Amino acid sequence: MGGPQGSASGSVSLIDTQQAHQENSPLNAWRLNWTVSHSDTLDLIREGQFVGDLESVVEPLRSIDWEDTSSVEETCRKALEQLNTNRGILRKALYDLPNRPELLALCEHPSPVDTAELGQQLDKLVLYEDETGFRVRMHIFWSGCDDLPHNHRWSFASMILKGQFRHLLYGLETYEDTMQLPIPKPLQVRIERVGSIYALHHSMLHALVAEENAVSLFIRGPVVKERGYLVDPKTGKRIWHLGVAEETPEAIARKRMTPELLSELTAKLDEWGILG
Repeated sequence: MGGPQGSASGSVSLIDTQQAHQENSPLNAWRLNWTVSHSDTLDLIREGQFVGDLESVVEPLRSIDWEDTSSVEETCRKALEQLNTNRGILRKALYDLPNRPELLALCEHPSPVDTAELGQQLDKLVLYEDETGFRVRMHIFWSGCDDLPHNHRWSFASMILKGQFRHLLYGLETYEDTMQLPIPKPLQVRIERVGSIYALHHSMLHALVAEENAVSLFIRGPVVKERGYLVDPKTGKRIWHLGVAEETPEAIARKRMTPELLSELTAKLDEWGILG
């Protein structure tokens, strides 16, 4: 994948260029290249062509009871549908990521070292983080993504923007951490297609299978437990999944979203028509 190319405009001045070179910072140089390559879109954003603000759309989520899945689905559905209708808000948030290092640091690219046995071949782009703990993310699943059954450390809601998933639901986690799990068998299997919206409680075990490239818009609730787990479908063995605070620096570095990868993903999302 290669980043979209555009012509430079008045958005970048000679002073900006000289300053970036003087600071001799790879990040500043990348930001300059990003601004030049995406100048047409950035000009439209400055001119107000993409009307709407992500924070105002998700403001009602601050009062959600995230333990009440019905409330999560009802409130998040409204936000997801509004963002789906006005994709320019997503474009604006995505194109602002280079200027939001705190969000860029939360974005993830799958590392073969860590995901080879887990099947979780997806990129995670964090578009918004609220002070109450919830986040708005975009997930890009690559063909062949085949999850192990797993729960989460937070409840969430998701909307499919491209492609489809085979969604396997195994029921609620009902076993103590020290107990051996039975071989998981799905209680329900669904096909989640474009436009599908679903919400899951953090205690639900589920898995997704993507037979084609797919994209979802994802609202993640506040963290409510230190760790989640995946289940080996052959043995029932737990594979613990910890938060970033408990990961090694090496593991964090392996899945870090680089500026180059962000440019490539942005180009791919544009190619797929995800950004409106």
